[in-house]
Amino acid sequence: MAKEQENERLTERLEELTEIVGALRSILGSKHWTVLQKQIFDVELEKAKKSLAKENDTTEVFRLQGKIRGNSIVKLENYLEKFEHELQAIKYKLNG
Repeated sequence: MAKEQENERLTERLEELTEIVGALRSILGSKHWTVLQKQIFDVELEKAKKSLAKENDTTEVFRLQGKIRGNSIVKLENYLEKFEHELQAIKYKLNG
């Protein structure tokens, strides 16, 4: 019974991850994502890095570091890789 519940839970997660991975691949493959990445995220990241290099105020340094970290989080490729690994692990567990 416990094995069946575990398999059911894994199957549900497998379906969720398949949908997530498909969505990420679609977004990453779109021209729209490339436009956003180049014209917004990359520009903002460079501005924050330049400001950080010149900044002396501790509070402002922390704010800029947070902004840089936040822009780094937008790396959808990292999410895709993470979810693909989880997906493969679940497939392995289910299929042995």
